[in-house]
Amino acid sequence: MATNQNADGLHLYLAAATVSTPHLARDYAITKTNEQPLKVLISYHYFKNTDLDAMVANMRTKPMIFADCGAFSAHTQGVEINIKDYAAWLKRWSHLITVGVNLDVIRDAKATHKNQLLMERMGAEVIPVFHTGTDMAVLDKLCKTYPYIALGGMVGAEAQPTMRWAAECMNRTKEHGTAFHGFGQTKKAIIESLPWYSVDSSSWGSGHRYGNVPVWTGRGFTTVKIGNKGSVYKQATHIRRLGVNPAHLADRGLYHQRFAIRVASASWRKWEELLRTRHGRIPCKQRTDGLHMYLVDGAAQNLVEIAKGMAQ
Repeated sequence: MATNQNADGLHLYLAAATVSTPHLARDYAITKTNEQPLKVLISYHYFKNTDLDAMVANMRTKPMIFADCGAFSAHTQGVEINIKDYAAWLKRWSHLITVGVNLDVIRDAKATHKNQLLMERMGAEVIPVFHTGTDMAVLDKLCKTYPYIALGGMVGAEAQPTMRWAAECMNRTKEHGTAFHGFGQTKKAIIESLPWYSVDSSSWGSGHRYGNVPVWTGRGFTTVKIGNKGSVYKQATHIRRLGVNPAHLADRGLYHQRFAIRVASASWRKWEELLRTRHGRIPCKQRTDGLHMYLVDGAAQNLVEIAKGMAQ
């Protein structure tokens, strides 16, 4: 989401130029037949000064990177995103970025559409964004041009109305085979009930940020509290299966945030694995089949720690 800071608008999907250039960052490698690569969402606001080549060099294999502007975070900090700088950043790292997203103006379809056109004229390959509360006629036009659209404005909204709205978006575009990304989706019911092509969430990181680590049990999530031995050792079997010694979460003298990062990220990958099995193949033109669950974090080192956990 973004603030309207440019007369030419912000990011949305438009109906002008069809994006047909093969994406440069889709040749990520995997080492096992059923293994998915690391999938992360990074924001221009937090990563504009990061050497992404160096970050990826510290990872076992090339990750799938979903890139957005981070305008909502920037706006809360009194910072505006310059659309030209954002477009230049996307182009600079296009060899690593799997998906780039338009600089959108939330619930301002005209400004968002203008930004989409402007970014495309500047040579940035971006998918459009369609927000809650926007006339569905806008989506009807977008799906004729864009095979992949991000849905925004759902963060903080109630689950049932959000689910109905997202389902309507998917039903309206079914004949076009449109694939959808769900921005900031953390609600289990919404993620599990609909055939998303991709979603992103920062909730996986609650453990290293707040001390409550999500642990995958095989059927769902439970939570353990860092430093609480009873809480941790109750889930010891599951924690070991996720590649971490339970003592490294239970004993504060042994604890380091990398252990929480590895347990949580491995747990979310297990959830993604379940969803991929449940929903089956979710296609998107010129892209690998979904579902893809992107983990959001503002620190490059945390993303590298996820990759190290995958290598174990």
